[in-house]
Amino acid sequence: MAATVDEALELSPQDLLRDYEGINACAPMVRYGKLPFRETVAQYKTQLVWTPMMLAAEFSRSATARDSEFSTSKTERGTFWLNERHCGDGAAEWDASPEPQRGVHSPPAPSRKRQRRVRGRVIIQFAANDPVQLADAAELVQPWVDGIDLNCGCPQKWAYQEGIGCALLRKPELVHDLVRTTKARLGWNFPVSVKIRVDDDKSRTNELVTSAVAAGADFISVHGRTRHQSSEAHPVDPEAIAFAASCAKGVVPIVANGDVFTREEGENLRRQTGVQGVMSARGLLANPALFSGYAQTPPEALQHFVRLSTAYGLIFPLFHRHVSYMLENHFATRRDRIYFNSLASYAGVLDWLDDQGFLGDAAVDTIASGINRI
Repeated sequence: MAATVDEALELSPQDLLRDYEGINACAPMVRYGKLPFRETVAQYKTQLVWTPMMLAAEFSRSATARDSEFSTSKTERGTFWLNERHCGDGAAEWDASPEPQRGVHSPPAPSRKRQRRVRGRVIIQFAANDPVQLADAAELVQPWVDGIDLNCGCPQKWAYQEGIGCALLRKPELVHDLVRTTKARLGWNFPVSVKIRVDDDKSRTNELVTSAVAAGADFISVHGRTRHQSSEAHPVDPEAIAFAASCAKGVVPIVANGDVFTREEGENLRRQTGVQGVMSARGLLANPALFSGYAQTPPEALQHFVRLSTAYGLIFPLFHRHVSYMLENHFATRRDRIYFNSLASYAGVLDWLDDQGFLGDAAVDTIASGINRI
């Protein structure tokens, strides 16, 4: 699809990963990743954003669940200048002479990578163990998203007991059916991806990745921990991610997930694993601008999130928690942190932010008009 100066290419997530360098992603999380947060990270070199994990069964049968769990806007996708992975042909120099000069050979013009303006993509993640329920949920939301993702990585105990998330890691046949049924329902050109964790038994990882690819998965995200390893106690395993990527045999792009808290850590993980994209969860919660190279949340990112939260009516407990994460490196003392966490209303949080100098006058006026609608 061609684009003018004022337009951006709209490509599938897998084409972005396959054809462009430096693709970054905001990982799916339980609860976190609502519209104001997705739209904020999309301003800071995060080209792929995931919604929170949603239960396909509830989403497909309850309008109330759909309304409370998912919302979108025309402005949530960012636009980015990206370098193509492959060099374009060098431009030939014009020779005005009527005949070629014999015996004179000019060196070929150097190839250089073209830069294109592209639009970010939004992917909704579902947890499911029933192919029809997943396809039903995916069909309902298809017009408003750019891809469907199947969660095979949630390690929480309740999810495992329900037979979703990590419970699918050793059920490659079921994963195959889930992906294939959804692809058949949505049309084979609509992106469907799978997010997994690695397994202590490499043959299990190989079987799962192979099954997902054979079913038609367009790309795979790999968290470099097993289902028994917590993020706090176990470092990510780049070798395990690289092995999972090798199982795909280059047929589909791979996104690596785990322990990305700075732009440099993201680039190191990309190099170590040879993947096409890197993904962050806890890192972006603490600093939505990390892929732009900021060491901590810049005030303008916090202001952007606050404006969007008040405009869209994000529920207060989630708003409060997000702001707490973003400020974790700004609290001067433990007492400051405890006091902030005790605030019980939008007004209290906004007054505190204003007193601490996090909000400018223009931001206060804009936010005030939004909070009156909550």
